[in-house]
Amino acid sequence: MSHVVVVGAGPAGAAIALLLVQRGVRVTLIDQEATFDRVFRGEGLMPSGVEALDQMGLGSCFEQIPSRKLDGWDFYVDQQRCMQVQEPQAELAAFTPRIVSQSALLELIVGQARQQTNFEFWPGWQVRELLQTNAGVCGVRAIHQDEIREFSADLVIAADGRYSRLRKLAGLSLQEAQTQFDVLWFKLPAPPVLLQETFFTACLQWERQFAFYVSWDKQLQIGWIVEKGQAKNLRDRDWIEEFVQAVPASLAEHFRQQRHQLKGPIFLDVVVGLCPQWSIPGLLLVGDAAHPMAPNRAQGINMALRDAIVVANHLVPLFQAAGPSTQLNAVLQGIQAERLPEIRAVQKLQLAEWKRIAYFFGNRFTYRQFKLLARGLGRLQFTQNRWLEHQHGLRHGVLPVKLNV
Repeated sequence: MSHVVVVGAGPAGAAIALLLVQRGVRVTLIDQEATFDRVFRGEGLMPSGVEALDQMGLGSCFEQIPSRKLDGWDFYVDQQRCMQVQEPQAELAAFTPRIVSQSALLELIVGQARQQTNFEFWPGWQVRELLQTNAGVCGVRAIHQDEIREFSADLVIAADGRYSRLRKLAGLSLQEAQTQFDVLWFKLPAPPVLLQETFFTACLQWERQFAFYVSWDKQLQIGWIVEKGQAKNLRDRDWIEEFVQAVPASLAEHFRQQRHQLKGPIFLDVVVGLCPQWSIPGLLLVGDAAHPMAPNRAQGINMALRDAIVVANHLVPLFQAAGPSTQLNAVLQGIQAERLPEIRAVQKLQLAEWKRIAYFFGNRFTYRQFKLLARGLGRLQFTQNRWLEHQHGLRHGVLPVKLNV
């Protein structure tokens, strides 16, 4: 039985581990954190991510974990609603977007993998070194408290995030795209009026651009856009008053009443990039380790789940046929070749959104242009339909991804 060590129990790592163990591959999953709990994690599943889970046999997972359907998108400019877009009804019966507890989702996926005898999970272990021979990577050395352990493997998969330690240990480079913004995250109890439906709401002003939605825990998750490198200068602001300046008037009093319940800010350093090379002999990068994504439309988790399907499609036939190890390098390169077109296209779409924000909010003249256009055209059904069409790649993916093993 082939043995794969997966480092990182995020969406990519957990999903790959599950798909491989269910198909007879021995998998050891290692994660440096002892639990899945985090205050802020990507929790937006677009139709592409929901469909990927369905293909993995996890279509019913939303009945088992905290989640909310996303009903639509709301846009306010200077506290006035300019456009509201409902989720297409035809999609609601199939792969409608969801807000989920990522921690609960990961726990569920790893829990299913644990039902297989060919699976081991080592939480709380940090990988410090790659084990290598002349033929390539053959495992990892990890530490937990004062204990050091070696894990040998036929393949190591690095799913350890945008700041991937394994990527650095392997000497693989990341080509970062130029990003102009970072994000500060906050949480605040949601008012009862917003619990009836879940809308992603953008509040835009000349000096303020942020968005919020009701999360799975009935908290408003708020993302505030800041100019790159300026986050440290903003931490001491009266954030409630900043929000109140731009939220609809009906919500202003609630924000003030909940002032002492505000959590945050938590700083997100927006890193968007792409590794020119995702593998060396015995090692493969996936998810944010290979292609860190911007936060818009939560593409990190959605692309990670699609990565997992492609990885399984390529690796399972090789391992089941007990193919020679010399074929593995070509298979790893094939995974990158299949995923690159979609990753490049999605990152291009994400960065185009950031550039539009930078343009329209670059000076008062362009902001006034934006405001006039938004208020004049946003209420038209044609405009709303065009917005949805323009979002298609970020919602559904760019290329078909089908699990065929």
